[in-house]
Order: sequence, then structure tokens, then C-alpha cells
Amino acid sequence: MQKIIYTYIILIGAINLFEAQENKKVDELDSIIVPKKEKHWKIIGEQSLTINQSSFSNWVAGGVNSFGASAKINYSFNYEKGKNIFKNKIILGYGQVSNEKEKPKKTDDVIHIESMYGYKISKSWYSSIASSLITQMANGYNYDADPDYTVKDRKSAFMSPGYITLGLGFEYKPYGKLQISILPVTAKATLILDKKLQKKGEYGLKKDGDNLFMELGNLFTIKYDFDLMKNVSTNNTLSLFSNYLEHVERFNIVYGTIINMKINNSLATKLTFDLIYAHNQVQKVQIKQTFGLGMSYKFQTE
Repeated sequence: MQKIIYTYIILIGAINLFEAQENKKVDELDSIIVPKKEKHWKIIGEQSLTINQSSFSNWVAGGVNSFGASAKINYSFNYEKGKNIFKNKIILGYGQVSNEKEKPKKTDDVIHIESMYGYKISKSWYSSIASSLITQMANGYNYDADPDYTVKDRKSAFMSPGYITLGLGFEYKPYGKLQISILPVTAKATLILDKKLQKKGEYGLKKDGDNLFMELGNLFTIKYDFDLMKNVSTNNTLSLFSNYLEHVERFNIVYGTIINMKINNSLATKLTFDLIYAHNQVQKVQIKQTFGLGMSYKFQTE
């Protein structure tokens, strides 16, 4: 009997010793920090939808029944590894408003695609090559001059104009969300693919039937994003282009600002302001301002 008891004691001791050794191995494994796989791509996306509606019935003060909606997507695809960066952005937006007994009118229409490759040459400087495409989706009209417009009254169309730029230079990123681009060698092409709009003097065209206006110059762009206060952010972009081939002392100016006022995770109020001046194309200051409340969804990969 004593031998059996001794045998059990030895077995229990052996089992406990074995379990202690195994637990020690598990603890050692748990203490090892497995490094996360480095991710080089970062994707940021935003989708928004804004709806406006007005309805009147026997309203003494008067009014016009109307319905308007606009949608926009804004995506960034950025890659960074070592000294290399590759940034891409695509913006698509379209909006319309329909007043009772009137034809629909555009309130927004944009296709904007840009890419930039940079190679780090110092702490904050990159040598870079950048390109962009800006145009619209649908025909544009002068609604005041042609309230009952037809397709023959169009003033602009897809790729009419279409602006394509390709530049070589430098990118400066000193801190935070400040970004400065200096492209002293920039080719800018203005395309007018709609034959109806190929008229002398329009969009810089030299004669009737031309479909391309070329420029070579210097492009300077500054982008700066910051928070005005809690839940209120602003995005600002200013671009200056000078044509070496004609009136180098003059600048084409493009300025845009977006103020986002977040209400909650789904609702936001957005104010946009855009200004364009191109002395050799449309010799007037172009201004667009929008304000709306709508649904917005943002996401960002880690």
C-alpha cells in the first residue's frame, strides 16, 4: 500500500513538474512581441450627400417648390516607403436643383484627379513629378441667358475644357498638414474636344477649330489644413501659374477652401468657396460658393 501511495506521489509530482515547464514556455511565448507587418498604403475616403427641398401650398408670402441634391466622393491613396512617396487623389462631384416649372440646373460638377511621386532629398524636401486632370461630367449652360436652354446652348462640356498638367520640381512638407509644391517646369494643356466650343478667343484658342491650347510655365501650390475649433476643420488650396511663353508677369489664380462643421458621425454642414482667374482664357473672376447640410461618411485605413 505504501508503495502505491509513493507511486501516486511521484506521478503527481512529475505531472506538476511537467505542467510547470509547459506554463513557463507559454509565458515565454506570450512575452514575445510579434512585430506588426509594416503597411505602406494609406487610404482615406469621404462620401457625402446633401439634399435641399422646399414646398409651398397657399403660402401668402409666395415661393417656388424646389428639390436639390448633390453628391461627392473624395478619396486619397497614399504610399510611403523609405524615401519614396506616391500620392493620389480623386474627387468626383455632381449636383442639381429643380425648381417647379423650370428645367434642372447644375449646382456642382467636377472631376479632379491628381498624382505625385516624390523622392526624399532632405528632412522636409522631396524632388517630385506631379500631374493632374480637371474637367466636368455634363454640359454647362448660362441659365440666366438661356433659362429654356437646349443642348445647342451649351457653354462647356466633358473635356471642354479639360485641364491637364505635368510638372517637375520639388515638394516641401515641413510639418503637420502644410504642403508646398514648387514646379518650375510645368506643361499645361487646355483641351476643347467639343467642336461647337472650338472658337477663337475661348479658353485661349488662337483660331476657330483649334482644340488645344498649350502653356509652359511655373506652378506654385500651397495646401494647408487646420482646425478652426472643435469639430470645425478647414482645407485650403492656393495655386499660381505663370506662363513663360506669354505674359510671364501675369498669374492664373485658383483658390479653394472647404469648411467642415461636424454635427455627429453621420451629419455635417459644409461651406465651400472657389475662385478662379485666368487672364488668357476667361477674363473675369469666377466665383462659386455652396452651403449645405447633409450626410457624410469618412474612413481611413491604419
